[in-house]
Amino acid sequence: MFSFSDVREDTLALLNVTFQPECDFETLLSSLSNNAESFLPPRSWLDAPGEQPSATNTATGPALLSNGRRVPEQREFYLRVRELFVNNADAFSTLTRKSSGSQAPLRLAHFRKFWEGLDNLAYYWDTSLDEYLPPAQEAHGDEQTDSVPLSDSTDAQVLPETGPDRASTETPTSRAPGDEEPRKKAKTEDTGRSAHIQSDNSNRKGVLTTEYTPTAPNRALPARAAPPKTPWAANMEPQGRPVDLSKGSYRGYRIGNGAEMPDQYRIECVRSFLEPIVWAFGVTLSPHRRPPVLTIEHVRFPVRMSSVAWRGPQDRTKARQGFMEGPVLGMQCRADVNFGATGKLNTQSTLDAVRELGGLLLLAQERAREGKSERRGGEGKWWTTKDRWGGGPGGEVGEATGATEVLAKDAAFKPEEKPVERNRDGSKARRRPTPAEVWKTLRPGNPLWDPKVSYEAIGKDKNVEWDNTPSDPDWCSPKLQRTRWFDLFSIEDRTEAMRGIWGIMSYLMRAESESSENAAMNE
Repeated sequence: MFSFSDVREDTLALLNVTFQPECDFETLLSSLSNNAESFLPPRSWLDAPGEQPSATNTATGPALLSNGRRVPEQREFYLRVRELFVNNADAFSTLTRKSSGSQAPLRLAHFRKFWEGLDNLAYYWDTSLDEYLPPAQEAHGDEQTDSVPLSDSTDAQVLPETGPDRASTETPTSRAPGDEEPRKKAKTEDTGRSAHIQSDNSNRKGVLTTEYTPTAPNRALPARAAPPKTPWAANMEPQGRPVDLSKGSYRGYRIGNGAEMPDQYRIECVRSFLEPIVWAFGVTLSPHRRPPVLTIEHVRFPVRMSSVAWRGPQDRTKARQGFMEGPVLGMQCRADVNFGATGKLNTQSTLDAVRELGGLLLLAQERAREGKSERRGGEGKWWTTKDRWGGGPGGEVGEATGATEVLAKDAAFKPEEKPVERNRDGSKARRRPTPAEVWKTLRPGNPLWDPKVSYEAIGKDKNVEWDNTPSDPDWCSPKLQRTRWFDLFSIEDRTEAMRGIWGIMSYLMRAESESSENAAMNE
């Protein structure tokens, strides 16, 4: 893997890649050929379709994809996207089977796994109900009270955490007395006391009074012993003695910050978001069965690729045997949540760009294998065909044996040989070769290509051998375009992300034109 010492700004200069500002999906697809922008669903598809059936030409039949499947229509798009319009809290309540008032339970079918993954992410990233309570201050003698006036004391300000080491100064509104406690996982501690925050409207307005009930479990998480930049300490006045922040508590969804979240949660959530979209086009997501390695001349670079979209073969027998075609798309999930914390933002951004370029080059290299056969490392070379050390008798590995001992063993006659070991079913037991025997075996390097993958540049125009060279004088410098980052907790962002991915899949999985098929037949 790459590190800060391996990648510098000169690395991007060697790759001769220029970066473009953020763009929308319309701009991203407009740079492609074959009128790629027309494959992007219009924003009207986000609304419910009418009752009238879609008009299809009965003479030519329905439009087909490159794998022979029917092109998904607006109705199939809306059946999926309407599940993304669900409010986060309502979807989480449906998963936990908790009734939310008089609302009927939601039906989550296509994106149910996505909501389960987003629920796991919410325990580390959802800051909507973050509430930090400062340590309790000492009162008369040994008695302690948690009554904190909201209007006078600055210690009672509730500060949502916006990052692992960043504090905000906004003060959210307090909960109503009847609001339900935030859901918690097993990490919450049961201390035997439950904090019920009530407001006394009769005498003291703006005062939160905490009453402890010994029968209910406590849902407030204690703060860490030495939390970095605790939110309640951001606006505290300097005191004579340091405040013990370990007695503070937190109320909200989260059980940790984003840096503490398991990496598998991120991968499963993004994968579950892509799967319902690509399944509509007959494409499945599966990680590489061989280690993904980018080969540049004689150097191999390992590339982190979380999952890849593959097209299923039309032959059902091959599909059941695990054969795949592609790749179509690649998915990268990197556990980088704290950019600029080391003070080297430019270096860290360069490293992130190189990792993303490595994934793009890996997909391009695999798509370029169409119609080719793998040439394994060392195939046909003398060091993979001739015996090591001249091939003479002796023990270059393992136990050393002389030539005379070898001749004596060959001349000796063994009337009784050891019986062959067999399994219970009567088959011969397989003996695992020793490391010395493996070392003696002469063969080329391990193959890097998956034998059950038909590598193909899906989506590329078949009648064009090379990519079209634009008239731009800077055509020799590839321009990397990317969209903005999409927040999966936002309804607008996740629906827009689905609309863009749907358009990209429609373009890549389009059927070949008649001119392309005729050109391929003539060849």
